[in-house]
Amino acid sequence: MMRRFPDRAILLETIFPALGQTRAMANTSRVLWIGCRPYTTLYYDLIEQKGAECWSIDIDPEMQPFGRPGHHITGDMLKLEQLFPANYFDAVLCNGVLGYGVDRPADQLRGFEALAAVTKPDGWLLIGWNTDRISDPLKLALANRRFEHAPLPGVTARYVVEGCTHVYDTYRRL
Repeated sequence: MMRRFPDRAILLETIFPALGQTRAMANTSRVLWIGCRPYTTLYYDLIEQKGAECWSIDIDPEMQPFGRPGHHITGDMLKLEQLFPANYFDAVLCNGVLGYGVDRPADQLRGFEALAAVTKPDGWLLIGWNTDRISDPLKLALANRRFEHAPLPGVTARYVVEGCTHVYDTYRRL
């Protein structure tokens, strides 16, 4: 699977370990995973290895079985502030949603505002997106009002995955 999906290999072997070096996945922290599929179920235990509490959300009710048991919400990421308290999460991981449902720049801007509303100050945001699906969020300055493009420990703020069109960008909430 990792050869077929190098972006998932990078997520598991590089991004998660780097996030694990921050307080974002430490004991008592809360992490939100946005966008559930059968293969995302293995991510929740990895997120919770050091004591973090993982939540998941997906707009499609049929994806509920692939959300975090006991901590899953069926809902729209553009309305996160209606679903969770302000500044609730230490990290928000949004991989494969921009360009796969949240497509228009106006919706992406709304998405970044919603993400900012539920991310704690100094909290982390991971955006995984594909160059063949949407325009570069950095060039559109979608996150600039509420986030700073920032590197994780040992990982650049932008990680372009070789062998596919996937890009990971990491941000800190201002």
